[in-house]
Amino acid sequence: MFDNIRFNFLYIDTYSFGKNWVYPESTVPYNMLRYIESGSGTFFIDNEEFIVGKSQIVYIPKGSKLSCYTTGNIFSFTSIRFTNSVYFEGGDFLKDYYGIPNVMDGAEEKVFFEKIYHYIKDEDPARMFFVRGYMELLIGSLISKVSRMNPEQAMKIKRSEEYTSENLVSRIKKATTKIDSRIQTVLDYVILHPFEEYTPQILADMADLSKQRFSSLFKEQLGKSPMVYIKDLKLTTAARKLLVSNASINDIAYSTGYKDPNYFIREFKEAFGYTPRQYRLAAKE
Repeated sequence: MFDNIRFNFLYIDTYSFGKNWVYPESTVPYNMLRYIESGSGTFFIDNEEFIVGKSQIVYIPKGSKLSCYTTGNIFSFTSIRFTNSVYFEGGDFLKDYYGIPNVMDGAEEKVFFEKIYHYIKDEDPARMFFVRGYMELLIGSLISKVSRMNPEQAMKIKRSEEYTSENLVSRIKKATTKIDSRIQTVLDYVILHPFEEYTPQILADMADLSKQRFSSLFKEQLGKSPMVYIKDLKLTTAARKLLVSNASINDIAYSTGYKDPNYFIREFKEAFGYTPRQYRLAAKE
C-alpha cells in the first residue's frame, strides 16, 4: 500500500516581502513546503508559533490554519504546493506517520527546491518527470533526516499500536482532495501562459464544464475562485520578473496580461504592500 502513495505537485514560486508584509489567517487547501531563502519571519500554524530564518524549511499540512508576517526588512522564501494521493483520516500522513515537524533545518534540501523551480520554468518536454522526481527526492530526504535525528522515536512510531499496518490501512483512504484532471488541465495551461486573457467561460470551456460547475469545483479544490487564482498568478509572475530582469514596469505589466499599467500598479501594491518600483528597489537593498 505504501509503495503506491504519491505526492502530486501543484505549484512552486519564490516570494520576497518587505518588513510590513502580513499574511492573514486562512485555511490552507493543500500541503506546502517553504524554504526560507533570506530574512526571518513568524508563522502561526494551527495557533502554534514558529520563528523561522534562513535555510529552514516550514511544513504546512493541508487543512492547517496559517498566518505569518515578516520580522526583518526583507523576507523571502520558495514555496511548493502539493497534495497527497491518499487521505489520512484524523491527521496528516507525513507529520503523523513519518514525524515531519513543522520547522526543520533545510540546508541539504535547498538543491531540490532549486531543481524543481528550474524544471517547472523550463521548456523541456520531460520537465514534469524531473519535477515529480525531485519532489519525491525532497520528501524522501526530509523523512530520512527525521529518522537520523531521532531514530528511537522513529522506531517507536513504527512499532506502536497506533501505527500497525491494520490501523494505517483503516486510516488511509483514497484521496478525496486529489485535483480533478479537468481542473489540472486548466492549471497546467495557465501556469505556463499567465499573460493571456481569461474569463470564467474561457476557463470552463478548457475544462469542458459549465461555467457554474467549473467555478464551484475550482474553488472547492484550490481554495479560491478561478479569477482570483489567475490574478494571484499574474502578480507573482510579475513580482518574479521585477527581481530577475531589468524590463520596465510597463513592459512587465503588458507581458503579464495587463493592458493598463496604472491598474497593474494598483493591484500589485494591494497584493504586496509596495508599488512595483518600490518592490524592485527594496529587494536590491
